[in-house]
Amino acid sequence: MILLFWKERFKFLFFLLCCNYSISIFAFPSFEEVRSSYLPSDILLLDRTGEKLQSVRTSHNYRSLSWIPSGSLAKHTIDAILLSEDKNFREHNGVDSLAFIGSAWEKLRGGTLRGGSTITMQLVSLLDEDLKPEKGRRSFSQKMKQIQRAMDLEEVWSKDEILTAYLNLIYFKGELKGIHSASAGLFQKDPGYLSPNESYILSVLIRAPEASLEKIIERACFLKKKTEGKIFQDCDSLELTAKESFFGRMEFPANPSFAPQFGSYAIQKGISNGEKTSLSKSLQEKIVKILVSHISPLRSQNVTDGAVLVLHNRTGQVLGYLGNQGSASEVSYLDLIQTKRQAGSTLKPFVYAQSFQEKKLTPGSILNDAPTDIPVFRGIYRPLNYDKSYQGKVTVKQSLGSSLNIPAVRTLSYLDMGKFINTLSRLGFKDLAYPEFYGPSLALGTADVSLWELTNAYRIFANSGIYSEPKVRFEELSETPKEKRTSSKEILSEENPIFRPEVAFLITSILSDREARALTFGWENHLSTSFFTAVKTGTSQDMRDNWCIGYSGEYTVGVWVGNAKGLPMKDVSGITGAAPIWRDVMEFLHSETPSTYPKPPKNISYNTDKQTYYEKGLEDESIETIQVFKTKTPPKIISPADQTVFADDPDIPKGRQKILFKLNRYEKNSNWSLNKKNLGPAAEPFFWNLEKGNFHLELLDQSGKVLDQVSFEVR
Repeated sequence: MILLFWKERFKFLFFLLCCNYSISIFAFPSFEEVRSSYLPSDILLLDRTGEKLQSVRTSHNYRSLSWIPSGSLAKHTIDAILLSEDKNFREHNGVDSLAFIGSAWEKLRGGTLRGGSTITMQLVSLLDEDLKPEKGRRSFSQKMKQIQRAMDLEEVWSKDEILTAYLNLIYFKGELKGIHSASAGLFQKDPGYLSPNESYILSVLIRAPEASLEKIIERACFLKKKTEGKIFQDCDSLELTAKESFFGRMEFPANPSFAPQFGSYAIQKGISNGEKTSLSKSLQEKIVKILVSHISPLRSQNVTDGAVLVLHNRTGQVLGYLGNQGSASEVSYLDLIQTKRQAGSTLKPFVYAQSFQEKKLTPGSILNDAPTDIPVFRGIYRPLNYDKSYQGKVTVKQSLGSSLNIPAVRTLSYLDMGKFINTLSRLGFKDLAYPEFYGPSLALGTADVSLWELTNAYRIFANSGIYSEPKVRFEELSETPKEKRTSSKEILSEENPIFRPEVAFLITSILSDREARALTFGWENHLSTSFFTAVKTGTSQDMRDNWCIGYSGEYTVGVWVGNAKGLPMKDVSGITGAAPIWRDVMEFLHSETPSTYPKPPKNISYNTDKQTYYEKGLEDESIETIQVFKTKTPPKIISPADQTVFADDPDIPKGRQKILFKLNRYEKNSNWSLNKKNLGPAAEPFFWNLEKGNFHLELLDQSGKVLDQVSFEVR
C-alpha cells in the first residue's frame, strides 16, 4: 500500500519538478528498426556448408558480435543483471518511483543527482543523442527528458524488447559492447553458457566497467550473497573466476580464422553477418598445407611466400582463397592475391588468342624463333628466350606451348596494340597503362596484374571465351549435362563474350598438349597430370615473380610464388616454384571428380597429319605462312640520351670523367661529329672526355648525311 501511495504521488511530483522545462517530442524507432540497424563490429562468415569460416572486424570504435535475444540467456544471468541494475524492471512503467524520488530529493537539497536510473532509462539514453551526459553527468533537464522518454518507450515496446536491446547496446568493459562480445572477450564463450559466477561479474561491470579488480570482486560477491541467500557459502570460486578467466586473458579471440584475406574481400562485396560464402573450409585447409610444404624448402632460394586462388569454372564461385601462407608468412596481413605483380609469360595465351580472334594466325602458322632487333622509342628492343637459345622456324602451337619469347613478340607486332590493351581490359585487367608505355615487351608480361585478375581471365578459356565476374556468395554447384558444358551461354549470367568459342578451344588444345611444351620443358614436368588440364607458367623479370595458372574441366587454379618485398628469387622458375603447388591442388580437387577433354566446337576440325586443330575455313594451307626474319634497322644513338644533363665532379681528376657515345648497331664509313667537329669513325663505342658546355652530337654517313642526332649539356 505504501509503494502504491508513492507511485501515485510521483506523477504529481514529476509535474512539479519539470513544469518549467520544455520536453521536446522524440520519435523512438521501433524495436525492429533498432534490431535491423545494429551493426556488429565483428562479422562472422560461414563456408559453403555452413561451417564457421572467418570472423572479420569491421569497426574499431567498439567490439560487438551478433545480436542476442534475451530469451537465449540462462535465467541466472538475467536474474543477476536485473538484481544489479533494476530489480523492479518487470513491475515499473519505465521509472522506479522510489529510487527516483530519493535521488530528486537529494538534488533539491543541494546535493548531486544520483542513481535511480532504470534499464529503460539507460536504454533511451543510448537511443537519443540529446541524453548523452555532459562532462560526465546529465543535467537536471536531461534527467527529466530521460524520465519522460522512458515512460513513453514502455508504452510502445515490450519488456523483453527493452531488455534485449539494452543487453546488446550497453558497454561492459573497455571496447566490449553488448553481452555477446563481453562474454566472448572476457570468458571466451557464448553468453547462453555463462556460469552464475560469470554472470555476477558481468552484471557489476555494467555500472562500473573500469573498476579495479578488488572492487569488481567485492561487488560481485555482494550480488552473489544477495542472490543465493541461505545457501551462500563464500566467494572463493567467484574470485578465482575473476582472476583466471577474466583478467588472465583479455584478448578478444579472432575466432574462427581460416580465410582472413577472403573474409575482408567478401565483406567488400556485400557478404553480411552469418551468411554462407562460396568458400570451402576443407579445401582452404588443404591448400594451406600444400602451400606451406612447398614454400619451406625454397626459403634458401629467397622464396618466402605464395598465394593460391581456386575458381569454379561454370559459376565463377571462389572455392579457395589463400592470400598468403598464414602464420608462416612474414606479411600475414597482406593479401597477395590482390597485389599487382609483373605477369611474365602468363599473358602469352591472350596474345595468341587475339591473333586467332582476328584470323591472323592459326596453331599451324610458322613463326621464326631467331634473334631480332625491334625499333622502339629511343632505342632497340632485343627479346631473348628464357634459356637464351633459338629454335628457328616453329609453329604457333610450339611457340605458345613451349613459351618461346621471340615468336610471342612477333605475334604482338601483327596486332593493333590499342585493341589488345582493350581486350585485356575486358578480360578484367584493371589500371593498364597506354599502349606505348609497354611496347612489344607486353607480350612477355611487363604489365602489372593480380593473381585474382589473371586466374579469372584464364577461366574464360574453360568457358568458351565468355567472361564473368568471380562470385563470393554461396550457390549450389548443380550438375550440368556434359553435352552442355562447352556452351557457357547455358550456364553463365552477365555474359561478356571476349573470344569466339573456337578461339578458346584452340588455346585450350595448345595449353593441354604435352608435346607442344616439350621444346622448352621436356615431356615430364610438374605441368603434367593424369587427367585433362590446360596450364601456363610465367616468371617476371629478374625472377621476382613465379606464376602457374591452369584449368581442368571443373576448376581454374592460380598460384603465385615469390616474396612480399619483390626481391629476386634464386634459380626458381614457374616449373620448379609455382607449378608443383598448382599440380598438388589440382590433384586434390580431382581426387574424386573426373576431368575430361572438352568437346570441340562444331566449327573446329583436326589435321591428323600435323596433329593440330584448326578453325574450319582457316586451315593452314589456306593462310599465307608467316615467316618474319631479322630486319635491318637504321643506326641510332642510344647513349647519351637526348637532352641529358651531366655534372662535372670537381673531385674527379680531369681526363677521368668520360661520356659514352654508343649506337644500337655499328656501320662502316659512319662518323661521330660533336658541335660540327669530326671525332672519327663510329665503328665502335667512343668515350669522350667531359667538358662543360652545350653539345650537339651527330652520326654522319660517308657522304656527310645526318643519320641521327642528340643534344646534351655538361654543367
